[in-house]
Amino acid sequence: MSAAEDDTELRDLLIQNLENSGVLNKLKAEMRAAVFLAMEDQDRLENKSPLVNENLNKCLNSKDGRLVASLIMDFLQVFNLDFSLAVFQPEINSLNGLDSRDLVCRELGLSDSEQNQNSPLLLELIRRNRHGDKQAVPTKVPKELSQEQMADARKWFEFYDKDQSGSVSTEVLTSVFSDLFPNMNK
Repeated sequence: MSAAEDDTELRDLLIQNLENSGVLNKLKAEMRAAVFLAMEDQDRLENKSPLVNENLNKCLNSKDGRLVASLIMDFLQVFNLDFSLAVFQPEINSLNGLDSRDLVCRELGLSDSEQNQNSPLLLELIRRNRHGDKQAVPTKVPKELSQEQMADARKWFEFYDKDQSGSVSTEVLTSVFSDLFPNMNK
């Protein structure tokens, strides 16, 4: 065997081992994330306005759109897909408008027993749908709001207080209440 053939065989063996162990895919994901973030940083340095995805903005400005983005974010976080998350977060450019895991659970009617921190909420929804459990409202209503619920309420208030006046208009009051109390009938 020649030295060139040995090098080729060694290279192929190394690539196969890196693919089998998942290292190569992780490196590729890290490089894609780094390229995306570098391009975004370059645009920011050159004071270019970021590309605006109007369809995405319309979607994220709706309650259901924020819920979908929150489910995707939860999926990426549960499985520690940090490089995908590093690309997803700036790409949606809506970190302040996304719902917490607790709020998403309440919105979707997932009970505390279904909240498994090692399982993405999207998977819980699929399981619930396949097993025919269509219960939409949790059976137990707490007497007081938790600290996290209070923080979510503050976040929603600030989201709808566009002019930062400390108040919201009567036009958006319905939206505020539906975001704060998603399981209440309108």
